[in-house]
Amino acid sequence: MSDLSLFLGQFLRRPSEIRSLVPTGRAAAREMARHVRPEMEAVAEIGVGTGTITKAILARGLPPERLELYELNAAFCGRLRELFPGTHVHNLPAQEMVNVGRKDLDAVISCVPTLPLPDEIQSAILGAALKMMKPGAPFVQITYGPLPPLSDAVRARFGLSHQKSRRIWANFPPASIYVFRQLG
Repeated sequence: MSDLSLFLGQFLRRPSEIRSLVPTGRAAAREMARHVRPEMEAVAEIGVGTGTITKAILARGLPPERLELYELNAAFCGRLRELFPGTHVHNLPAQEMVNVGRKDLDAVISCVPTLPLPDEIQSAILGAALKMMKPGAPFVQITYGPLPPLSDAVRARFGLSHQKSRRIWANFPPASIYVFRQLG
């Protein structure tokens, strides 16, 4: 079964878990993964889906055993374990990373659709990630809308600065990548 057919099948069966019709495109995946370097000790990817971004992260030279994957959908997790041996696949929501994951993450790469989520869920996801990350490490988030993918209130609560990528037209739908960092 192809990634696209698995993705569409899960979208139809579990629309509350899958917020997009198609997986992230390769151009957006490369833009997200460019924040990962081979010497990093630990990286987490949340909202992994079928692994498009995972492929791009591993292509940057990060050893698989240094990559923690968090995905809610059990069918996707099964596929991820097959495709990416050596990675640590967790069938859990991102906010649970504080209970099972590695600390001192060098980066968190997120495809969780944060923009439509209420502030309290955005805060739970971001708060969990920040507890696990090294100070100043990037929280990389994809979005398809024109606004930052974390609300003004959430960004202020956690003292975040951000940089936005150029619009990635080669993605469906077109995407932007935000890199958030906690200020001093």
